[in-house]
Amino acid sequence: MISLYLLRHGKTIGPAALNGRTDVAVADKTQQVIAEQLNAFSFSTVVTSPLRRCADLSVRLKALRPELEVIVEPAFQELDFGEFDGQTFDELSLQWPRLEAFWQDPVNHPLPGAEPLFEAYQRVSNAWHRWLHQCDKDCLMILHGGTIRLLLADILQLDWQNPLWYSSLSIANQSMTQLTIYPTEPPQVMVNNIGVPLPLSIHNG
Repeated sequence: MISLYLLRHGKTIGPAALNGRTDVAVADKTQQVIAEQLNAFSFSTVVTSPLRRCADLSVRLKALRPELEVIVEPAFQELDFGEFDGQTFDELSLQWPRLEAFWQDPVNHPLPGAEPLFEAYQRVSNAWHRWLHQCDKDCLMILHGGTIRLLLADILQLDWQNPLWYSSLSIANQSMTQLTIYPTEPPQVMVNNIGVPLPLSIHNG
């Protein structure tokens, strides 16, 4: 059997914002602490979103463990929130009713210019199935909250259109979701836990 870890990136720098494809960073100190804590986990491969808040951590892991194989997977990027992407919640204050409608039902209330949820689900699930069939050793995936939710919906065969999946499932920053893969045909996936926080010993800014 194979252990596969889905890690949501650390808290990003700056004010709270609707960051999807906007390429914001995580503080260097936070990334270093996360990397050091991940040394307690057994994995030989790291698969990461190309966005800095994920990819910077993979660089630090590689520095600690040069034998790691690090692979960048563009399909595991966060959702694109269109015209609202990258704007702070203060800047979006006049758009709050529209944001609330989106959070409560993202399929039927998309944001202007945003990636449709159906396209995001297809992008993420197609990449997941490709990786699942070639995964032959313990692996860490450094991802985004939206990406992890879409992956879990596919793995658990749940309705990815259900609004509660997005409004009620907590996938916090620097939290770990652990899977076990049994290399049958097709591969069998067991979800061991979801969104367990790493015990960071610093305060994030």
